[in-house]
Amino acid sequence: MGQLASRFAVASTKVNPVTDTQLRTLAAVGVGLVKSEIQAMHAVDTGTMLNSTTADKASKNLYLIGPTVTYAPYVALGTSRMPARPFHLSAAKRLQGMINQSDILRDLGLR
Repeated sequence: MGQLASRFAVASTKVNPVTDTQLRTLAAVGVGLVKSEIQAMHAVDTGTMLNSTTADKASKNLYLIGPTVTYAPYVALGTSRMPARPFHLSAAKRLQGMINQSDILRDLGLR
């Protein structure tokens, strides 16, 4: 994981404005995918976790996507009394597929 993070850090210094727009768009799409997966896995009780799902810009070219409620990891990973509903993994796989079909990795110098 450290090697991948290093590659993204180097690439983040080379992002042009068009790619910044693409990143924001992908982050917004990622929020929609996470919400979709939360619903698909029947992980909605009151809607609080669903409504807390955001894309927060952590640095120039890094967005953290997911619910902000404190109990989200327990829903995703499960507990001794509740099975895991790994909405984050399926959403990440779907987003990765979209990223692979776009030119953003080439624009970032990662492909």
